[in-house]
Amino acid sequence: MMSTRPNPAACMFRSHYRQQLLRYPQHKPLPFLTPALYSYSTHSSIHAASLNAKPSSTASIALNPPSSTLPSPLSLPTSESNLSATKKLKFYYRTGRAYLTFYKTGIKATYQNWKHVRKIRPQIPSGQSADQALRDGLLSRAEYHLIRRTRSDLSRIPVFFVVFAICGEFTPLVVVFLGLSGAVPRTCHIPRQINGAREKSEARRRESFRQGTVSGEQTEDFGDVQTLPRSIMLHVGRSLGLYSPLWDRIGLMPTMLLPSRIQKAIDRINIDDLAIERGGGVRHLNDEELKLAAEERGVDILGRPTEELRSVLAKWIDARKRTSIIDLLSRRPSAWPRV
Repeated sequence: MMSTRPNPAACMFRSHYRQQLLRYPQHKPLPFLTPALYSYSTHSSIHAASLNAKPSSTASIALNPPSSTLPSPLSLPTSESNLSATKKLKFYYRTGRAYLTFYKTGIKATYQNWKHVRKIRPQIPSGQSADQALRDGLLSRAEYHLIRRTRSDLSRIPVFFVVFAICGEFTPLVVVFLGLSGAVPRTCHIPRQINGAREKSEARRRESFRQGTVSGEQTEDFGDVQTLPRSIMLHVGRSLGLYSPLWDRIGLMPTMLLPSRIQKAIDRINIDDLAIERGGGVRHLNDEELKLAAEERGVDILGRPTEELRSVLAKWIDARKRTSIIDLLSRRPSAWPRV
């Protein structure tokens, strides 16, 4: 029987967490991640390294969800040229095993996240959404995104199980070439899948900007999403990936579906802007969370240094004090208004 004794690393993390709370009393009005969120059992190997990492401040704990909400590292065997048939079979077998281990770890991570979300739920009043709980200061950004990502991953698991049962070790190929990322939990996204999706997204965004949206001098607050000009609506939809490129190929635009999707995206960004500012600012986001936050705001991230992205995101937060999210989404960062 597996031991259920607490991991010593987790105990050290909780002790450090309590010390940080005493050192940073200015953050007291905002409840942070509960120590239970990081209390893995000794038999759990999911992102164990994150338990040993000492956070630099309470703000970083409040802003960054646990690494178990993201894919674990994927270690594949290296291929050599001129392999014999037997060695090729062994190579393919090891590769298949590596993917199997990766997906297994991702599913375990989702299960662990679900258990942690259950511990956070009592912080949310009955009948209140996580969005409202964050606005009211009952959740930190880290807790909010843990809930949101876990809910999304759980909804994808049934379809993913079907795909994996049919395709087995060929699941990565099927997912990448058929574009089935929407059916795969975030914790099971392989690097090639992530990079491929980002390349397509940024290429689509560049093409949309080339087609033109608004003049660079315009700073209008567009107000109600329902009254958006068609060109702006389509650009925002393409930039944030709110509708499939298939609609563009067949020459039909889902203008009936876009307003509600755009409004939901605006609400998500509004909440995240609030959480980032209240949690200490962009400087406390770790590198991966910084990339995800930039992507969610329609900012290209491939090939850009971390500090450049941090500067762009800080510029977004400042520009929000002068103009609307729609206006920012309709421009390149170089055209955003300055405070």
